Amino acid sequence: GIVNAEWKIIYDKLDSCVDCGANIVLSKLPIGDLATQYFADRGLFCAGRVEEEDLKRVAKATGAAMQTTTNGMSDDILGTCGLFEERRVGDE
Repeated sequence: GIVNAEWKIIYDKLDSCVDCGANIVLSKLPIGDLATQYFADRGLFCAGRVEEEDLKRVAKATGAAMQTTTNGMSDDILGTCGLFEERRVGDE
């Protein structure tokens, strides 16, 4: 019923991220354990609670387009980079 429909919506959104060809998913919002594991199982890196200025900087540097929805995602929104690393800077 309703619960199954809600799970389908969640998995459809996750599938949209995977199906567009992304290898890295960054979000201003938190990314939950389910999504983190889903992405990891498919070889994607993800990080949530990324500051908007950092998202803008990554998008500009890679040629990616920031998204506000998972609807209609395709590979033309993706950016490219030779190397992506997550590093801790200071106490953040």
